[in-house]
Amino acid sequence: MTGQIITVANSKGGVGKTTTCVSLAEGFAAEGRKVLLIDLDMQANASMLVFGAEGDERLFQAISEEKTVTEYLNENFFGERLVPLSQFVTRQAGDVSHAGRQLDVSLVASSPGLRRTERELIYALTEKGYAMRAIESRVGNRLRRDLNKLREQYDMIICDCPPGISAMTESVLATSDLIIVPTIPDFMSTLGLDLFTGDVMTHLRDRGVERKPLVLATRYTSSPHQRIVLKAMNDGAREPESEYTLLETTIPSSPDFAVNPIELGVQPTLGQKWGGDALVILNALLMEVKDHLHEPAH
Repeated sequence: MTGQIITVANSKGGVGKTTTCVSLAEGFAAEGRKVLLIDLDMQANASMLVFGAEGDERLFQAISEEKTVTEYLNENFFGERLVPLSQFVTRQAGDVSHAGRQLDVSLVASSPGLRRTERELIYALTEKGYAMRAIESRVGNRLRRDLNKLREQYDMIICDCPPGISAMTESVLATSDLIIVPTIPDFMSTLGLDLFTGDVMTHLRDRGVERKPLVLATRYTSSPHQRIVLKAMNDGAREPESEYTLLETTIPSSPDFAVNPIELGVQPTLGQKWGGDALVILNALLMEVKDHLHEPAH
């Protein structure tokens, strides 16, 4: 069976994208799936969260061994050879176990140099006479080929995107089977949702992307303001011309979803990493996501 790609993105930062990515990756792996997480954010938070208690050391090792998405760009667009994305994968990167076995979560790590490399790539191709659309096409075609090859090796590929939309992010979105947009139900965050479902999705539809993004309400406190905004999001999703589908699962603002890997120690269990009600909520989210992927529940 061909693997499926889920991309988690939002034009706004601080809405829980990384937590959503890592929890989904580890949740699918706990079901016995072979999972690859691709970190496209220069902050590398997803990389650190997957690597776990020794995240600093393991990220430094990945950067030293040139096994990051930054080096993928360097090799394929500044180097003299094409190197597939599979060569930049750290296999069995996670340190979490479930039912007595290590979860099969591999990783293409990010690095702090990613944003600079993306910017230099645009400058270099612009100097060669490429228009912005042509740059997006060149980067996108290469990335899509590699992602489609990775579908043959992994059951699930989950991509964590930075705030804003870059050429790489847009290419990943265009290749995805499912797009999830974490959104805090408050006034400022819904502005980011409007931008994403408007400008970004309109551009993606021009490239043949027809499926509506799934909006996931995150960091929910059930305050009067958030209850009003969440109801408005629900009402908006029910409109015939709605630009998005709202997931029923709501991620609460809870320390169970913000655990410091260092505090967990080496090789925690899935239940330790996602403690309290977090694992129950994660399983509910997995069920919904699988329904939208048109998969039977396990």
